Amino acid sequence: MYTLKQVCQMLNLSEHTVRYYTDIGVITVQRDQNNRRIFDEQVIDWLRGTKYLRELGVSIQDIKTFHELCMQEGDEAIAQRLDILLKQKENAEKELEVAKKRLEFLNHKIEKEKKILHHLLPDDKNPSKKKYSKK
Repeated sequence: MYTLKQVCQMLNLSEHTVRYYTDIGVITVQRDQNNRRIFDEQVIDWLRGTKYLRELGVSIQDIKTFHELCMQEGDEAIAQRLDILLKQKENAEKELEVAKKRLEFLNHKIEKEKKILHHLLPDDKNPSKKKYSKK
């Protein structure tokens, strides 16, 4: 069994985050005689999975639903879990496309700055170099 502090150090999560997950019922924990949360390996696995899902951008509500579905038997529960993951995959693919476009823009700007540095291009797009006429 582990304490809240130990679990937070293991998983690199804040105490506030772990308390929040337990308070809203995403994770169910046992409590000791002093009403302090105590964590076993299974709960740590659930927390690790929750952390990964949050890092992927899955909403707290979807994670809570996902965990509830994991406790249910049958193909319907599995199908619903799959739907949550497929929805998240679709979102991740959209984010990846946006990130690729940002990276492409950044690479273009880097190449241009290198050419300016080596005096292969003028630095005429720099706003501080532009001369504005007063009207």
